[in-house]
Amino acid sequence: MMAIAEGDDDVTLGRLSDHQGTLLIGTDPAEWWRGRATHAIWARQMQELGPFPVTATEIDAWEEGTVGWAGVKETIDWEGRKLESRATYVFHLERGDWKVVQVHWSFPRAKEEALGRSLTVSLDELEETIQREQPNLSASIGVDGTVTIVFTDIVDSTGMLARLGDKNWLQVIRRHNQLIQYVTSARGGSVVETQGDGSMLAFASARGAVACAQAIQRDVAREFGDMSPPIRVRIGIHTGDAIKDANQFFGTTVHYAARVASHAVAGEVLVSSAVHELVDGPAAEFKFLASRDVELKGIFGHHRLYALAQS
Repeated sequence: MMAIAEGDDDVTLGRLSDHQGTLLIGTDPAEWWRGRATHAIWARQMQELGPFPVTATEIDAWEEGTVGWAGVKETIDWEGRKLESRATYVFHLERGDWKVVQVHWSFPRAKEEALGRSLTVSLDELEETIQREQPNLSASIGVDGTVTIVFTDIVDSTGMLARLGDKNWLQVIRRHNQLIQYVTSARGGSVVETQGDGSMLAFASARGAVACAQAIQRDVAREFGDMSPPIRVRIGIHTGDAIKDANQFFGTTVHYAARVASHAVAGEVLVSSAVHELVDGPAAEFKFLASRDVELKGIFGHHRLYALAQS
């Protein structure tokens, strides 16, 4: 509740379990979210709402082994109004920390009727919002109208947060983001967006993108190598055509790169076959390990991905 009141979205989201069975239920009929969608949509709602004070007026809670559950009556101080809400939580003990695996909260009236504004309540709405925002990639478009997109993500960030605590984790995230910004700029790219522990980068050159990813892995290992366990990131890269609308660029290239990143493991850089064709060759500066064929969610067919060998 303190994190919500202070607008600390990273800490709030850190209380959610990464388990695929995690379920969030709200008042609106569309508010029924599972798995990673819980993080994505709740993050969007927190951005839309901003910080606000929440006070628990009554709590009934129990635990049994690695499972806990609670019923909470809450008072929300919303723009000068007092709103009464109720919530039930189911917790699971993960690595010594209680994580929310199910929550059901209820406002007296659904969606904008209670809070006076419309909130994102489904993945479809989230996708529409991203399309409306259309990240500006104009500085990163190549002369042939293509762009190379890089997604980075800290692996097991939730566990790291639990072990380090809020303040120490915030310092780590700041150092990590500064490193990403510096290395990206040095390789001629731009940081399009940073959300929590993940970043989206854009490059006019596929070689510049791969060199950046390689440098990020090397610098992260050096910067955070003294931590136990060390911070490790996964990275995915794809090159494709950019759809232009006025001065904004968006489209399937962005989504494809995100899907590639989702298949990478800790410390790994995965590139699509399009990137591999652009940077590979007899005299290439980059070396690749064995390739693998995967299915990318929402994209038809099988797709070959290549793991970059660290220099």
